[in-house]
Amino acid sequence: MALILLLIGFLLIFIEFYLPGAIMGITGGILVFTALMMFVMENNSPLLIFLAVFGVVISLVLIVKFAIWRIRTAKPDHSIYSASNQEGFQACSYDSSMIGKVGVVVTDLKPGGHILIEGQRLQAISQNNYLVKGTEVLVVGGQEQSLVVKPFKDKEK
Repeated sequence: MALILLLIGFLLIFIEFYLPGAIMGITGGILVFTALMMFVMENNSPLLIFLAVFGVVISLVLIVKFAIWRIRTAKPDHSIYSASNQEGFQACSYDSSMIGKVGVVVTDLKPGGHILIEGQRLQAISQNNYLVKGTEVLVVGGQEQSLVVKPFKDKEK
């Protein structure tokens, strides 16, 4: 019975590499530990117990190494890793066409909030810390998905 629990535990630990979430790994670890405890209760020889624990540890190391090797060498269609180059990938970006446009703060910028430009509500970050609702702002750049703004001072006034 202990051997069956041990093998099922090893299998669940291996499956954890393909279905992450810790459920399989924790269950497999509990089964491996239970199998070891069952073996210890059945045997009185310290040498046999030491060899069993040593064998289980070596087996776990080999299972982990095999799983990692298998994942890295799998064909791209069967791998959990992306085969494409991720260099230069950016999850989100600001609308660069808004640079130089004037907008109005619709929520206080503390320093982040929202502004309104040409009827569009956009995320913004104040360059000068706190700006109150209703302040006219000039878009001077961007950072991730937010526009960077500063107070707009009309030169004609």
